[in-house]
Amino acid sequence: MHSHPVRLRQIQGSEQMLKRVQHDATCGLALVLLLFSPFFSFAQTELDSTEKTKVLIIPFEEKLFYCDIMRDLTTVNQMSKDEVYHRFRNEIQLSLRSALKDSMETASFHSSDSLKHDELVNVYEVLGYDFLPVPVVEEKGENGKKKKVQEPAPKREVGVRDGHVVAERQVVERYMSAKLKSADVLHELHATYGFNRFIFINQLDVKMDLSDPENAFIDPMRVAAVHYSVLDKDGKAISGGLASSEFPRTESDMNHIIGGNFYKLSAEILGSLLKAEKKEQESEEKNNPKSKTRAE
Repeated sequence: MHSHPVRLRQIQGSEQMLKRVQHDATCGLALVLLLFSPFFSFAQTELDSTEKTKVLIIPFEEKLFYCDIMRDLTTVNQMSKDEVYHRFRNEIQLSLRSALKDSMETASFHSSDSLKHDELVNVYEVLGYDFLPVPVVEEKGENGKKKKVQEPAPKREVGVRDGHVVAERQVVERYMSAKLKSADVLHELHATYGFNRFIFINQLDVKMDLSDPENAFIDPMRVAAVHYSVLDKDGKAISGGLASSEFPRTESDMNHIIGGNFYKLSAEILGSLLKAEKKEQESEEKNNPKSKTRAE
């Protein structure tokens, strides 16, 4: 795959915009789309110079929806547990599609699409999971050079043992990563629909945030978190991690939870994908310097 230098500058500009958007926790999804629009247009053809990028979103299985505030959600929203599950499952897919639609063609197994349910079942049949360390986010200084990133402090897990509140240290924070027993199902989806990128929403958490033992039982927050993986058509992992967003412990209105948090989760996943694509491009140019000269 041959790339132009201008693509690097465009992606670098995209990353700077992404950081500014994610820094403002009060922005709405409409603002995200507005700010991202300058680089959405280039990504459709520039992320892959040999094949148009086409993304399929794979939703999480019902058993991988973790929610320890379900009673509050069902009471405040006057919905059943099943309705809460389906609302969150559909909305995270819609949020991702909204974030990606102007940069690359995107589809999901939401009811509005023509994809067959049997095709999703085929994916689930070969889908497995690993718990991997959450990737360390690389930072760059003003000169553009990478900073030495300090490993994050181990998280504390809070719980009750023998009637006493205890906090145990974990070695590292981990996320649920997708792995396939066979990539044949992705090959079929690529051959039939042209998908060459697959975003797996492996697990969705809507829960109390117990990561801070000092505040967990005093003034705890709630958190929405997505464990995700991005695979190519051959099942190779391109990106993955844990996107999360906090909200007040008193918030149980699903409209507010979705509107105030899901766009941030989607923006983080998009940013991870763009960085992974850029890293892959830089690696190719380093290993094949002649291709850069020819492209110029």
